Amino acid sequence: MVGFFPTPYPNELLYSTLARFHIRSGNISPKSTIEELFGSRSVTAVVDLSSNIDSLVGNLPIGNNQTSENLIMENTLYPFYSAFLPPERATIVLQSMKGNSGGSIHSRTGVMASTIKENRYIRVCKECSIESLKNYGELFWVRNHQIPGVIICSKHKTLLYDSKVLIHHFNKHEFVPASVDNCNISDEYTNLTNIGEVIESEFIPKYIKIVDNVDKLLNNRYPNKPPEWFFSQYIERLKLMGLANINGVVKQKELREQFLNFYGESLLETVQSSINDSDSSWLSTMVRKPRKTVHPIRHLLMIQFLGITLEELLNEEVDYLPFGESPFPCLNAGADHYLKPIVTDMTIRYDSKIKRPVGTFHCSCGFVYARSGPNSSEEDRYKVGRVKEFGQIWEAKLKELLQMDLSLREIARRLKADVNTIKKYGQRLNECESELNHKGKENIINGGSFRQEWLDLQKKYPEKGKTELRKINSRLYTWLYRNDRKWFNSSSPKKKQNITVNNRVDWDKRDAEILELVKAIVEEILNSNDKPERITISRVGKKIGKLSLLEKHLSKLPRTNEYLLQNTDSVRDFQIRRIKWAIKECEREGYDVQWWRVVRVAGIRDEWTEELEVEFERISSINSFN
Repeated sequence: MVGFFPTPYPNELLYSTLARFHIRSGNISPKSTIEELFGSRSVTAVVDLSSNIDSLVGNLPIGNNQTSENLIMENTLYPFYSAFLPPERATIVLQSMKGNSGGSIHSRTGVMASTIKENRYIRVCKECSIESLKNYGELFWVRNHQIPGVIICSKHKTLLYDSKVLIHHFNKHEFVPASVDNCNISDEYTNLTNIGEVIESEFIPKYIKIVDNVDKLLNNRYPNKPPEWFFSQYIERLKLMGLANINGVVKQKELREQFLNFYGESLLETVQSSINDSDSSWLSTMVRKPRKTVHPIRHLLMIQFLGITLEELLNEEVDYLPFGESPFPCLNAGADHYLKPIVTDMTIRYDSKIKRPVGTFHCSCGFVYARSGPNSSEEDRYKVGRVKEFGQIWEAKLKELLQMDLSLREIARRLKADVNTIKKYGQRLNECESELNHKGKENIINGGSFRQEWLDLQKKYPEKGKTELRKINSRLYTWLYRNDRKWFNSSSPKKKQNITVNNRVDWDKRDAEILELVKAIVEEILNSNDKPERITISRVGKKIGKLSLLEKHLSKLPRTNEYLLQNTDSVRDFQIRRIKWAIKECEREGYDVQWWRVVRVAGIRDEWTEELEVEFERISSINSFN
């Protein structure tokens, strides 16, 4: 147990607090410090997502009121990186940070697989540093400044700059404190204060809103939602904006164009989220069924583009209602409830010809009408595109008006219909009345003989049902159905009960089986001494002979899906594995491990060499230290 522990400053990184402890403890060796704090000499100093925090809290002085959860939520980047994770995975990351499972934290949050790169150096705001010296007499590392893509201080709106301290320090056990020397606050180049030098002026307010939302994520505890929640919310909003049809199919080209116009290329470059015309860009991937973890910065970009707030996204479920909310008005001018909101039966389909949703409204009075949407005003609720069925009540009203000897034009005005429609249905009513009079006489003459004929037909074909008998004598069937239905239904063969066999797939069992196969293949790829293969869903699917299943039904295999999310390679992950393999190959062959040789052995493309050289240096430094 340590004799003292510094109180964390507001928004101070836990890494920074531990660095201040190291200075005040008088320890010369970083390993002595971590042994005092954690009871172990193998703990790694991590800037963003620290681990072993339970051990730390257990070694704090008696009376110290810090808890593991408070330190994680208030002094690490966990609230930011966990905000859009599924609840179960966010819990696992939290437990890993409390415990000693630090090695899986960055992969579970998606940091490792993201194309948004970590900052290379710890970042500093000059104004915050001056205030810190004035208020506390020392500097500290502010957690809000360490988010990749955030280049301004949310408090002062001035540009951040790199300190001299690497995020991944050469000594992985050393907590490096902020100081006047390593923060460069006296250097002239730190006086950059004009964000307009980096982002076009018209897009600066949108960028500031993104930075403010980063602060919200860090300083509030929002409920975690499953990936399907965000996908559904985004699609529903895109429908409202006309960028997705009623079936949820996104108009990718229009989305990319509007997104780029909304943010501008300079802003997107600043947050490492440029988009191209490819359907495989991060933006296109984000509005498809969720299979990968998306960086929180990109969620914040999408949220602002859709015109919603964080609170609305996380607390309010949005439904696309192109025709407004139920109930809808009945537009049957022949009914007593005309224009009253009583219609609750409404179906929507997407018309690919007119590229618009079409709603069909069914009233209990038999009146069925349809119109295209979406509504542009409240008056649209009272418009009819096409009447599909008028119904008996409307026809009865028409008959009543015809008997009043009104003109067709007057009847059409009262029933809100075309004159030709009135003519058509008037003639039909007259024909039906004549037919009914004729059938009434026919019923008296033929009813008995038709009944007997139906009974005889059943005796002749005792094994057949009503539908099969209809095919044998459709005329007899139709007559009895129309004119003697009650007797017909009671004197017909009863409907046979079909015995259905349950051939449904046991997806839980299949998930367990596929998961074992997938794990075996992933382990085989990772443990192979041959040149690395990239771990992708398609490659794993091909190797286990289940490619179609993984492509079409992965959502029904939750454990397999979760495992693949954690273990598939991004392009960057794969390139790093190739570098590590190439280093081992060079050592095995007895060559000097030099960057140009590693590039050649690993087969790294030119466009990756500059970025990956930083990783090579980090890996080499770790290897040499060990």
